[in-house]
Amino acid sequence: MNEEVKEILNNDCGNSCLCEVIQCLVECKVGPTGATGATGATGPQGRTGDSGANGATGPTGPTGPRGATGPTGPAGATGATGPTGPAGATGATGATGATGPTGATGPTGPAGANLDSYAMVHDETNSTVPMQNPILFQTTNISNKITYNPATGDFSIPEPGIYIIHWWVNVRSHKNDGFDCEERALGIEFHQFWPNDVLIAHSSTHNKLSCCETGTISGNAIFEALPGASYRFINTSAVDFELVPNDLYSACVSVTKIN
Repeated sequence: MNEEVKEILNNDCGNSCLCEVIQCLVECKVGPTGATGATGATGPQGRTGDSGANGATGPTGPTGPRGATGPTGPAGATGATGPTGPAGATGATGATGATGPTGATGPTGPAGANLDSYAMVHDETNSTVPMQNPILFQTTNISNKITYNPATGDFSIPEPGIYIIHWWVNVRSHKNDGFDCEERALGIEFHQFWPNDVLIAHSSTHNKLSCCETGTISGNAIFEALPGASYRFINTSAVDFELVPNDLYSACVSVTKIN
């Protein structure tokens, strides 16, 4: 063992005091090592040394599992209304709903036209009608309550009320003694004849006719009839005229009560 100490001293000690002490002990032939004495009391802890430099940051670890959803926060203030978007496609028509209850019955409307008083007459002749004379239609087609007298040309209406009458007459201008063939319009007037004379309507040819020319006089009127009054058509032209059959009829009249 002393040889080993010497070797250490020769290699490592140099001229230090410690080495001298060791060398002294070796050369003085130090005796065997005595028993280890009892451990002395622990000395006070020395101060903490300075922190070392931080090491390099290690790689990021894997993402952990998602935690539970937290409670919903309070609703924020309502934002401004945005612009209206384009209309979507029309959806399919839904099923028809159940029929609702029947509504209350409305009030009764006014009475309709009363058509139970009427007459229709016509003529097929080419008879002459002098100025200021009635036209004598010869044939009664149909009548109910209203009667017609072909000898006088009178329509007799027994019931008061509102009536409508239509007529047309084909005529030819007739030269009278002392009249030349000056062109004239031919006219007819519809008169109440009894109980007094009242003009109801006037009609005439559309164009003036010279001697022997033919035209049609047509017209219509709505009038209020007196009970039992009579009515007739009068030639009010400045000349006589003749009735002219057109295919078959030369004239036709119809009258009907409408209220």
